[in-house]
Amino acid sequence: MIHGIYLSSHGANAQSLRQDVIANNLANASTTGFKRDVATFQVFKPEDFRKNIPFRMDGDRQKEVGAMSVDRISTDHTSGSLQKTGQDYDIGLSGEGFLRVSDGQNEYLTRNGQLHRSIDGQLVTLDQGLSVLDTSGEPIEIPGTATRVDISTDGKVAAVLGDNQRVLLGQIDLVSAPTDQLRKIGDSLYDTQADLTPAGRNLQVKQGFIEASGVNPIKEMTAMIETSRAFEANINMIRIQDESLGRLLQTVGG
Repeated sequence: MIHGIYLSSHGANAQSLRQDVIANNLANASTTGFKRDVATFQVFKPEDFRKNIPFRMDGDRQKEVGAMSVDRISTDHTSGSLQKTGQDYDIGLSGEGFLRVSDGQNEYLTRNGQLHRSIDGQLVTLDQGLSVLDTSGEPIEIPGTATRVDISTDGKVAAVLGDNQRVLLGQIDLVSAPTDQLRKIGDSLYDTQADLTPAGRNLQVKQGFIEASGVNPIKEMTAMIETSRAFEANINMIRIQDESLGRLLQTVGG
């Protein structure tokens, strides 16, 4: 019975962690460029939890399962749908890759293409004010006299000035990185220690669009219900086994 309580408590803890992951996904269902996280479980072989050593079992009993826990939390980098905004400074990324942005000290990667012209005249992210870097690693400057900004599918940024003169301002640095080496730091930003490479031709920039969140609210709500039921089942098993153990101890003690 004690081992059963141990197994159920591990199960409840794993389901609780999965609930947290799903709740965070739901909270970001409308966050531009957000990628959903997925909790992956692992199951250990039965063990003597007091000594932290596996039970020695023969034959088919080796196939019995033990405690369950969350093995890892990974990110699903599937591209989200593109939503039309009609705004010159909004860009959606179609395909695999990221924008390279900087706060002046550190660089990050993002797929959040909600951009605007800052007071200083730089092309920056709308929410954090991070500079969008060009292929030489420098911020892209937007002239104050620009009447329109055009961004091509390969990231070239051009401005149309008041005299209808068209000036190339730079090219947005579109990069690729191993997704298993990216670390989420919030606000649809990532950092990585991996080497960055130029994004392939399959990555295209769509001006006037933004990438929607990768969260499907209906699927996440369904997963939340399933997880909540699994959590409650484990808690009920702990209660039942605890009550059974209590009755056993009373019988032995009596």
